[in-house]
Amino acid sequence: MVSPAGDHNSYYSPVIEPYRIYGPELVAKPRQFVCPRCESQLRMNYDEPQCLQCGYVDYEYAPPVDANKPKSILSAGTRYVLRYVGDFHSLTETLTYVQLRRVRNRVVFGVTCPFCQCQMDQSSLSGKRREVREERYKCNEGHRVSLTPAKSGGLGWK
Repeated sequence: MVSPAGDHNSYYSPVIEPYRIYGPELVAKPRQFVCPRCESQLRMNYDEPQCLQCGYVDYEYAPPVDANKPKSILSAGTRYVLRYVGDFHSLTETLTYVQLRRVRNRVVFGVTCPFCQCQMDQSSLSGKRREVREERYKCNEGHRVSLTPAKSGGLGWK
């Protein structure tokens, strides 16, 4: 039997050898939003393009990913280490750890107590010294920590 390629020397079995189409090569075109069934225009549904005429859905569509898009500050998973910036010299080597958390529709600090290592909850300021930008936190054991701007320009605790 003669193979579709015209080889008289090779044995051709349609079961073993895959079927080949000969002729002009088909050049792959960039993805167009045209329905392969009815040639109408595809519309973007929630996640994939869909034909409104016949109902065809292109499940192989992957939306383009923008590499230049800035990353969310929450998804960075950064854990900050804050040094003590207060007046007591015995606490100068004591560190606390802070991570960003989402609470409802805002981002807050998740502070770890530097003394008992448990999570702290934000408490209200006393109303005095409003010019100082600080946030106060309290743990279940009664420890209190204030996050304040450090002299170096970063953030510290006291």
